[in-house]
Amino acid sequence: MRLLIGQTGAPTAVVNASLRGFLEATADHEVLALRGGPDGLVEGRFTPVTAADVPPSAVLHGGSWLGAGRRAITPDDLDVAVDVLRRNGIEGVALIGGNGTMALLQALAERGVPAVGIPKTVDNDLAVIDHAPGYASAARYLTTVVPGLARDHEAMKGIEPVRIVETLGRNVGWLALAATLSDDPAYRPHLVLIPEINFDRSGFLYAVTTALAEHGRAFVIVSEGAASELTDEPFQAANHTRILLGGVSRSLAALVSAELGVAARGEVLGMAQRSTGALASERDRAEAAEAGRHAAKLLADRASGLMVGVHRHANTYDPVPLTEVAGLTRPVPPQWRSTNPADLGDFHDWLSPLLG
Repeated sequence: MRLLIGQTGAPTAVVNASLRGFLEATADHEVLALRGGPDGLVEGRFTPVTAADVPPSAVLHGGSWLGAGRRAITPDDLDVAVDVLRRNGIEGVALIGGNGTMALLQALAERGVPAVGIPKTVDNDLAVIDHAPGYASAARYLTTVVPGLARDHEAMKGIEPVRIVETLGRNVGWLALAATLSDDPAYRPHLVLIPEINFDRSGFLYAVTTALAEHGRAFVIVSEGAASELTDEPFQAANHTRILLGGVSRSLAALVSAELGVAARGEVLGMAQRSTGALASERDRAEAAEAGRHAAKLLADRASGLMVGVHRHANTYDPVPLTEVAGLTRPVPPQWRSTNPADLGDFHDWLSPLLG
C-alpha cells in the first residue's frame, strides 16, 4: 500500500515517537511524509520516508520532524486535497493531531479517503479516550518546574507577595490542574483557575487575600483561557490560525495590585510546556509510539474513520470512531473542578502514574 503520514496542529515533546512507531510498523509499505501540516496536504508536499530517515535523537526532543501548522480548511480545500491524494496514489492517510485534526480526517473519510487518526495534544481535551499522548510530558514539565517557582516565591515574598503562573489550556484546565501536584504541600499552589469554572472577580480577590493572611504570600496557577474576559485573545475561535500570546496571568496580577495594593507578578510559562523533551514522560513517549504502530495496523487492514484510542484499563489502544472525537472538546470532569488544590487528591492519583 501507499500511505501518507503527517501532523497538524502544534508539536509535543513526544510527537516524533508516534511518527517513528508508525514508520516502523509500515516497513512493508510505501510511505510518504506530509510536510508542513494542512498547507502541505492541500499543496501536495509529499516526500518518501522510512523509519531510517528519522534520527533516533528526534524521538528524544520536542518539535516535529514532519513540520506542523494550522489552517482553516474550507470545502474547496478539501476537494483539492482529495484530488491531490488520489493523483499521488495515496491509499490511506494517518494524521497525528487533536480534535481539529480528527475533524479533518473525518471529512476526508466521508469523501472516500481511508483515514485514521493518531491522538496528540498537550491540552488533553480529546473526547472518549482516558488521556492523549503529549499531555503527560507537558504535565511532567509543570510538576517539575512549578514547585521550584513556589520555592523561589517563598524566598521573595517580602517584595513579591503574589505570583500568578499561567499554563497552556485555552478551553480546558487539565494542565493547570497538573501544576498543582507537589511532593511537598508547603509548596503547593494556594489557588488554581481553570476555564471550566466561571471567573469570579470578588471570589478571586478574597482567595488571594486569605492566602496572604495565612501564608504571607499567594501563589496562583491559571489556565491561559481562564478569566478570558480580561484579555482580547480569541480563545473560542474554531481554528487557531492567529498566534495566541496568553497573558491572563499579567492581567490578574494588575488586578491584584490595583485592588489589594500589593506587588504581584504574572508569569507566562508558554511553549516550554509542550517542547521540553528533556523532561518528557517515558510512559508518554512509549504510548505515543504505540499509538503510531496501531494506526499503521488499522490502515494496513484497510480501516477508516477511526482514531487510535488510549485507554487506561488494561493499557489498550482500541480505536474509537472519528465521529465521537472530531471537533469535540473534553473538559475536566465535574469531580475535579475546584479552585482549591487541596481538594484535588483524586486527580493527583489519576495523574501520577502517567508522569513516568
